[in-house]
Amino acid sequence: MARKPTKAQAVDLHDFHERMVKSARTLPEMYAALEGWSELVVKENPIITCQDGCARCCKHQVLVGEQEWRVIHNWMRQNLSKEKRQRIMGRVHAQIEQPGNPLGRWLGMASKPARVFVRAVGRGFVKESTRCPMLGDDNRCEIYPVRPFVCRAYGRAQLASGTNMFCEVFLGRLRQEPEAGEDMKLENMSVMSRKYFELNDGRASGGGLYTIMSAHLLRNATGNRDLVKQPVPLRQESTLPVVRQADFPERRVGGDKETTTTVSVVSAT
Repeated sequence: MARKPTKAQAVDLHDFHERMVKSARTLPEMYAALEGWSELVVKENPIITCQDGCARCCKHQVLVGEQEWRVIHNWMRQNLSKEKRQRIMGRVHAQIEQPGNPLGRWLGMASKPARVFVRAVGRGFVKESTRCPMLGDDNRCEIYPVRPFVCRAYGRAQLASGTNMFCEVFLGRLRQEPEAGEDMKLENMSVMSRKYFELNDGRASGGGLYTIMSAHLLRNATGNRDLVKQPVPLRQESTLPVVRQADFPERRVGGDKETTTTVSVVSAT
């Protein structure tokens, strides 16, 4: 029987995965490092194991970087059938046409200041439901191997402020078993977000541009609602909202600034 790792060994493993994140040269390399880190966090803290079939954190739109979208786009072209890609695109159009769904309103905010759009998406994460178009009818992510950074971090990471990025399900469990949350060591969000922004900088293609997942899909759609073969650079966009890293919210922690993606700064309370 394998011996349970000591606390010192566990800390070493956290340091190892943190170094792997910091040394990542591509988003796939960063994703691989995050997978190992996430598995370690859940192994040490079984109380934050996601329940099979739960998709609460997938009922929202997330901001996705241009380089990140390129990875997703190419994977979808190579791994999903045309029919499945068309179904995903159809979900976006269905949400736009759905009365009361905020997606259509957000997509029409290209003429608004970028920070107004970012704040609207951030508020939506708390108050409005906008199901991710990549979420299938079976409540499973259809692009799971290349899911966005914020989807990987949510429920596994802690902000520099000390706030855990937990959904209400996890918080409810911890209220019932408060001792399980003592000395909990999670992924370091400030380390991960810094590397994420660095890898999405993409100066060769316009420099650190972002928009929500549904906008990426719409702007890369063919006439029959499939994906074009190669993603269209975000710098060419004029009708859908596009933002830069400087438009994301900043917070000061101990005198230092921390910039995080919109959904990353939201935790259920």
